Amino acid sequence: MKFAFIENRYKTIFWAELAKELRLLNCAVTWLVQNPVFSPVGEPMDTVFNMPFPSRSDLVMTSDAGSLGKARKADRYINYFGGSDRHYGYYKSLIKAWLDRERPDVVVGESTLFHELIVISVCRDRGIPYLHPSMPGYPGGRYSIYSYDSKETVGLNSKVPCDADCLAMAEAIRKRERIPDYMIPPTGREPERSHPLPRSMKDRLIILRGYVAGERYNTPAPWRKWLLDRQVQRRLKVWQQIASDKSLEGKGLRLALYPLQIQPEANLDVWGQEFRDQAKLVIQLADALPEGWHLRVKANPKSKYELSDGLLDVLRSHPKVSPIPLMDSMASVLAEVDLVCTVTGTVAVECVLSGKPLVQFGPSVVDHGSGCEQLRSAVEIADVARSIEANRYRLATDESRINLVRKLYATTFPGKVSDPVNLPSVMAVDNVRSVANTILEVAKGCV
Repeated sequence: MKFAFIENRYKTIFWAELAKELRLLNCAVTWLVQNPVFSPVGEPMDTVFNMPFPSRSDLVMTSDAGSLGKARKADRYINYFGGSDRHYGYYKSLIKAWLDRERPDVVVGESTLFHELIVISVCRDRGIPYLHPSMPGYPGGRYSIYSYDSKETVGLNSKVPCDADCLAMAEAIRKRERIPDYMIPPTGREPERSHPLPRSMKDRLIILRGYVAGERYNTPAPWRKWLLDRQVQRRLKVWQQIASDKSLEGKGLRLALYPLQIQPEANLDVWGQEFRDQAKLVIQLADALPEGWHLRVKANPKSKYELSDGLLDVLRSHPKVSPIPLMDSMASVLAEVDLVCTVTGTVAVECVLSGKPLVQFGPSVVDHGSGCEQLRSAVEIADVARSIEANRYRLATDESRINLVRKLYATTFPGKVSDPVNLPSVMAVDNVRSVANTILEVAKGCV
């Protein structure tokens, strides 16, 4: 079997370890690289295709809106850094030629950067399986394998805990004794770091080296990135001031909660693309809530570019919307609200397992009808709110909670998948070996 890996900055380091292990399992490997600074180290030169950066004459407007429309809407360089899609036609032609030449059985990569999204589009047209391994929030220490740019999982894990253990896991999540891996603080016992810390000077210099070399399609200009990061800090201060000014004490309102999802990230920009404009969604939710209801908005603990001046204007001026103080914990906030709204957030699992009414708009492991209402538009929240007022909202039963935990295990595999900059433990030999073997087995079922 022949695997193709798609470069994704530091994630490429982990992909390279998987590639070595797959070769030991008698698989062939080929590589597609957009940013040569992150070209896989130690891989045979004849297996790596470093796509040359386009010349000015290669940058033309493309009419390929059909197949690349989703990629264009998800492209963080267009959405946040002021870029365009004039390079799409050039890169698509290179990607098609590379696939024609290499003829991989399976492609492995993420679904975040523009070149990955173009690869996904071309692979889908040609029927080549594209696997995106990724770690969901729960049950922890496990990863799913998604198909193309969807949240549809590929492969099933048959080793599912018994019902008693599933119920115990549901209770641990309800009590927040079990939290997502990305929220667990460092213990000091992590393996020795051999890669730069995120946002460290070394990290910034590596990324700058790619920009200087010509990578201008996933990497913003340093001054633009600096300005955006400064704006985030300014907006957080404004957020806190608005939260202080708009107190709800003593008003006796029913409360709905919308926790902001970080952007750019695949969760919203790709999987929840229809609802990726969070400021617009907040307005629509607030306008649709019945009288006597109020929408509270919680900032993401790792806030980025989802914080906009437009969103702050909504928080400041809309009479049925207010921001939650930045230091308030999710546990305390969930205890106070009557309803939670999300697009694709991990909070969906927490709400169903905790008996908290939930509406969601995007794809999720959470099933419609099991403590969750799947909505097609924000307007529909009015009916959900009225069902809560009348005590008609159907919360998940213990049987539904057990089934959700079973599903969390059945759609995930033991192991960790990440870049070693953010999670050094992924490079452990046993983890690499386990992930490689699982991906090979899943890939066999796709071809």
